[in-house]
This record gives sequence, C-alpha cells and structure tokens, in this order.
Amino acid sequence: MMTQQEAINLANEIERYESALKKMKEDLKTYVTVNGPIDTGENIWAFADSVSWKFAPDRLKDLAAEILLMGHNPWNYLKLGSPEIKALCLTDDVLKQYGTSKVTKRFASRKSEKKAVV
Repeated sequence: MMTQQEAINLANEIERYESALKKMKEDLKTYVTVNGPIDTGENIWAFADSVSWKFAPDRLKDLAAEILLMGHNPWNYLKLGSPEIKALCLTDDVLKQYGTSKVTKRFASRKSEKKAVV
C-alpha cells in the first residue's frame, strides 16, 4: 500500500503528464489545421463537426406536438438537463417530488484551496 506522500507524488506526476498531453494535443491541432488530417495507421487525427440544436420555446412546443403526432410520447425525448435544472434553481427536495436521481462517481482532480506541497 502506498503512503500519503507517495500518493501526492503520483498525483503530481499525473498532473505533469496531463499538462504535457494537453500541450501535445494543441501542437497536433495546429499541425492538422495547417496540413489536414494525420493518419497514424491506428487512428486518424482530424477535426470533425459536432452538431447541436437549440430551439426557441415556442418551436420546442411545436416539436413536442410533432413527436406526439409521430406516435411517441415527447416527454421520453425532451428532458431537463443539469443546466436547465440549475437555471430554474430547483432544489433536490423539489426534484424528488417528480423524479429520481442517478449519482455516478467520476475520478478527477479539482483545484486545491491550499498551497501545493513540493
């Protein structure tokens, strides 16, 4: 089992690797921007379009009607996401009256409140 200091050293090493990886990806993005996609033989590094949609509230209502006319329940497809819940200031107590929550654990780092130990 590792000690706390070994864990701190490992975490610091991960942060260095992630920083280096971020820099390498930026460099590769610059290359691909100028020269086009690069094929490594295992992967193709290139820019790809990602499409997202935004609907005005009245048009969203019309879309819900369209989904209903297609024979589907629009509420199976039109959901409140975290940004919408946050914007509405809905508390967990309020949300519990209408639905169930799903909590997942994600391993990640966040900024520390204390000074780094060297």
